Amino acid sequence: MESMGYDGPTPEAGTVYRVSREDYIAAGRLFARPTRKLLVVSASILGALAVVAFCVPATVAGAIVGGMAGWVLFFSVVMLVVTPRMLGRHYDNYKSMQEEISVELKDEGVLFSTEDGGGLVRWDSLHKWRQNDRYILILIMPKLYYVVPKSLGDRGFDIPRLLDALKKNAPEIR
Repeated sequence: MESMGYDGPTPEAGTVYRVSREDYIAAGRLFARPTRKLLVVSASILGALAVVAFCVPATVAGAIVGGMAGWVLFFSVVMLVVTPRMLGRHYDNYKSMQEEISVELKDEGVLFSTEDGGGLVRWDSLHKWRQNDRYILILIMPKLYYVVPKSLGDRGFDIPRLLDALKKNAPEIR
């Protein structure tokens, strides 16, 4: 019986890397980082509540200030404790996240491949992207992204070319 194999791109075609558990958690935290728009809206709401707290009786002001502190505490716990634990559990449970990945720049997009298959993310189909000093996240849908460690530049992958293409083809999440 002939086995049906995948005859698409192989990891040898591009720069091969593996996303470690720590990389996955750090990249997930980058993805979950609040946007500037959310921070401005949140600061505006907290500022408005602070102004209202000065104009109402002390009992109501106490509740408003307590609610504001509770929101800041809740948001901090989610970002600093809950999100990293959830991401670590996802990494441990889903073995396909631990496979070697090959990334290759093409004129028409970025080619990602693993032993099981591959796919070309075309420049015109990118949703958005985000970066920090360690990672580039390429979002193909609002909550689905590829992680490209910037350290791949040390192994020959053209990070500046990738960033240039991303800037030309999709909005950066700030």
